[in-house]
Amino acid sequence: MTLFDKVWQQMNTRLDQAKLSREAERYRQALLQNPNDTEALRQLGTLYQMAGMAEEAIQCFVRLAELYHQNRQSELAIAYYRKVERMGDNERRASILKEIVRIHQSLGQFEEAYRAARQVNEVYLSMGQKEAARGFVNSLPSFGEKDEVYRKELREMVGERDESWAQGAKGTWRDQESAQVQQAVPLAGFQQSKVVPTSSEEQALFSEMTILIVDDDPNIILLLGTAIKTLGCQVITASNGVEGIDKALRLRPNLIISDLLMPKMDGSQFFSKLQEYPETAAIPFVCLTSRGQEEEKLAAFQKGVEDYWVKPFSIAEVTLRVKKLLQRQLQQMQIAYASASSAQAELSGNLSDMTPADLLRFMEAKRKTGIARFRNGEAEGTITFYNGTVIDAQYASLVGEPALYTLLNWVNGSFTFVSQMVSVPRTIFASTNEILAQMMQRYDEEYYLIEQLPPPNTTLALSYRFNEALKEVSFPRSIERLIILFDGRNTLGECLEQLRGDTEAIRLLVELYHQGLIVDYTAYLRQ
Repeated sequence: MTLFDKVWQQMNTRLDQAKLSREAERYRQALLQNPNDTEALRQLGTLYQMAGMAEEAIQCFVRLAELYHQNRQSELAIAYYRKVERMGDNERRASILKEIVRIHQSLGQFEEAYRAARQVNEVYLSMGQKEAARGFVNSLPSFGEKDEVYRKELREMVGERDESWAQGAKGTWRDQESAQVQQAVPLAGFQQSKVVPTSSEEQALFSEMTILIVDDDPNIILLLGTAIKTLGCQVITASNGVEGIDKALRLRPNLIISDLLMPKMDGSQFFSKLQEYPETAAIPFVCLTSRGQEEEKLAAFQKGVEDYWVKPFSIAEVTLRVKKLLQRQLQQMQIAYASASSAQAELSGNLSDMTPADLLRFMEAKRKTGIARFRNGEAEGTITFYNGTVIDAQYASLVGEPALYTLLNWVNGSFTFVSQMVSVPRTIFASTNEILAQMMQRYDEEYYLIEQLPPPNTTLALSYRFNEALKEVSFPRSIERLIILFDGRNTLGECLEQLRGDTEAIRLLVELYHQGLIVDYTAYLRQ
């Protein structure tokens, strides 16, 4: 094993327990002097977490969240409550989630409060505590303008009907008009299926749109194709994923419907391959399968699948679902055309007024699709959104999460956002809440790591032994940034400013410094 391999292996080992104990004692003493020292609480909680002392870590982070809430730093309070929520048992989760609900409601963030309230219900129901869930719902204050709707949905979750709300409600999606237009439309060779006829105006709108159906069963292809053609759109078919890739790249369909179990390349492999090409990565993808297990559905949605249809399916239902997907694409095209015609940014400002984290929450709330561009001096980066979700980020040579967390740490500079159709491969799969919570966790880790380095005005450089090690082994992407930055011309502080948000690179820097492979440049010259 080469020297570099040993260093890379040692990176992922825990710090020595004795060292952890000494550091923890230092922060405990600081808290005795000032119980409201947020930095000491943060560091002590992180040390407890690293040492596997979950309960002690939870107590530190809960206290930290309470202090942030008292100081009206609500986003930080919620981030640390979320951190504790992931660490505790169900009882703790329910308690913490209720605190999050209260904070959101106090800020008038009613949609976020409703989402957290649903999570409280889910936790209580998972423990079989339906009465506790009902008591929680009945104790909630107003959700603002949507209080009636949110409260009804929360009550339905726990099996409680609100009779006063239900008065006059029909409890059905069907009205007299829609009941009249639903007709039986025969499909040759198959049992008669009910579909909703598409108007000539809608057929004209869909006539230039194409749907790719991929399935090794010709009967399914015929059944779906016949039904979907009633919308007025074009249908192309393929019998497996390999053929589907070829047609998707050549014909660029507006929607892909694919079976899961196929020869040569199954639906999951087919979807993953589509994500590798910018031309096909953003095409909505529907999974067609006989596997209706919840874990299968969740896995598909987490990977970015648009919808999941379980066989045997309703022709009427899937036809309407296809129509909705096509209508949404038409709306997005209109937005993109309007943006391109005006040649003006839809949203712009300074990062000192609206932080990147604020921008992520705004995009999620408004379900925006487009690209946000960030500029700080000569440095530039982008974050791409699809329907409010972050799907990609790029900065310098970084792509995906490393680029995203670097940009999220920017406090200076400007941004612009333009709504437009996007066709980049998806590199980020976490939700906005998960991203922001991870950002805080990375911040904590980076702060702790940087404390182990010399003063910011020190100039560090790669040692001779380091350069020799690089000749013998392949090195990870993080090393590239260190090689460029630590050339003896920049101070440590200047280098760390460039590395902000790239926790992987900072972690490697600290390990290399401890191993003597990155050294004080002045001392190095004297050797």
